[in-house]
Amino acid sequence: MFSLKAIELIGRSLATAVHEGGNDDARADVVLANTLTGFVETLSSCTGEHAIEHALSAFHPALPHGAGLIMISKAYWSRFFGSSGDKLVAIARALGHADAQKPHDFVTALTDLQKRCNVSALRLSGYGVRPEDFGKIADNAINTMGGLFRVTHARSYARILLRLLRNAINNHR
Repeated sequence: MFSLKAIELIGRSLATAVHEGGNDDARADVVLANTLTGFVETLSSCTGEHAIEHALSAFHPALPHGAGLIMISKAYWSRFFGSSGDKLVAIARALGHADAQKPHDFVTALTDLQKRCNVSALRLSGYGVRPEDFGKIADNAINTMGGLFRVTHARSYARILLRLLRNAINNHR
């Protein structure tokens, strides 16, 4: 309930807050979404996406956490099409794509939000991330925050992470 409400608020107001920093209503929605997300993370956990991004930032300290999450988001969430389809459809709808019918619609909604916020051109390579670093990034994510992957049911973390990072660096599909 809190998660979907936070996503709904972000879908409705984040782009406005980005472009119109003085818009108090949009900023209030983003603040409330952040607060609701804090409740959710306190009561449950983060996803493995955060473990991957923290590993990226560990080797590339100039990479802001939010930017890293943006750049790996589509590759990360695409791997759940088969296992969490209904949830991804619900998230797409919460983001404002009321006609969402299939899991891929979530990535479409996410891409749309990224474009509206002018962050869709971010690339891992722009922060010095290279494919030859993926092994150590995957190892770091697993060894330092591996518990987050249990939340997302990954079976073979290293193999999955390497594939995900390859997809993320190739236009973060």
